[in-house]
Amino acid sequence: MSKNNYPIILIGPYPPNIGGVSTHISRAVTLLKQKGKDISVISTNKIPSKVDNVQYIQPMLLWILVFKKKSIVHFHVDSLPHLILAYILSPFHKTYLTVHNNRYPSDFSKSTFRIKLKRILLKSFHKIISVNSESTAFLQLHFQNIHPETIPAFLPPQTIDRNSLLEIKQFTKDFKHVLSGYVYRLSFFNGQDLYGLDMMVDLTERLVKKELDICLVLLINLDESEYLDEIRKRVKEKNIFDRILFVDTKNGVDAVALWEHSDVYLRPTNTDGNSISILEALYVKTKVVASDCVERPEGCYTFHSRDVSDFERATIQSLEDTSTSETITFKLIEYE
Repeated sequence: MSKNNYPIILIGPYPPNIGGVSTHISRAVTLLKQKGKDISVISTNKIPSKVDNVQYIQPMLLWILVFKKKSIVHFHVDSLPHLILAYILSPFHKTYLTVHNNRYPSDFSKSTFRIKLKRILLKSFHKIISVNSESTAFLQLHFQNIHPETIPAFLPPQTIDRNSLLEIKQFTKDFKHVLSGYVYRLSFFNGQDLYGLDMMVDLTERLVKKELDICLVLLINLDESEYLDEIRKRVKEKNIFDRILFVDTKNGVDAVALWEHSDVYLRPTNTDGNSISILEALYVKTKVVASDCVERPEGCYTFHSRDVSDFERATIQSLEDTSTSETITFKLIEYE
C-alpha cells in the first residue's frame, strides 16, 4: 500500500453534537470521501442512530486500535488520556493531532508535571496541526522539537438547510436587524462566561435602549443549569424577553442557515481557537463582531474582550457599515 493510501481514522466529536470540532470532522469526512479516501470516525460522543463508518467506542477500549492494520489515526481531541493513547498507538500507526483550542498557555499556570508529560507525549505524533497562528507560535516556543503546521479549521458546508429556520423566521420577521450568537455549552474560562452569553444579553438591552430595531437569536445548548436559570432571569428583569429567542442546538437548526439569515453574528468569547462559526458567517457574507481574545480573520469588527461598551460600539459600527466581506478560502489537510 502506498504511503498516501493508508486508511484514515478520525477521533473526535461528531454530529448531532454541534460544535466547531464536530462540524470540521463531518465536513472533512465528506471532502476526503470525494477524494477517494478510506475514512472512518471514532466519535467521542454517543451517536443516536447508525451512521456509515462512524462508531462510538468507550474511551477505555480505544487501545484495541493497536490491533488494526496500519492506518493514519488523526486525533481532534487533546485531553491527557487521548494523548497517552496516541503515544501508545504511535509505533503501530501514523498519528496526527489537530489542536482546536488556544488553552495550552493556561496549562503552564496549573501543573508543571502536566506540561512535562505533554512535552513527551506530543513528540510521538507524526504531525501536529494548529488552527491559528497564536497556538502555533506557543507550541513552537514551549515544546521542543515540535513543528506544528497552521491550518484553519474551516471547511465549507456542502449544503445549507434553510427550511430549518421556519420558527426562527417567524420570530425575526418583525425586526429590522437580526443578531445571532452561538453557545456550544455553558462553561467558564478564568472565572468568566467563556462564550459571553451574559454579554450578548447586556448588549441587547443597550441596543434596545438606543431604540435600535433588533432581535437576538441564540443557538445554545439548553440543558438545564443554574447559570442558564440566572440568564433567563436577567433577560426577564431587563424586559427584553420579547427580543431574544433561545434555540436548542438539538432542534436540528442549520447553523450556517442562521448566520446567513442574520445581519450580524456575535462572538464575544474570552478564549478561542479558529472559530469555525466566524468563518461560516463570513463565508455567507454576514458581518461578524468578535472579541480580540485571539487574532480574528480579516473582515471582523473586533472589540476589547469582556468590554460590553466596546462590544456595543463594534456592533453599531457593523450595522451602519454597508461594505461586504471578502471571499473565505479553505485548506484540506494532505496526509503524508
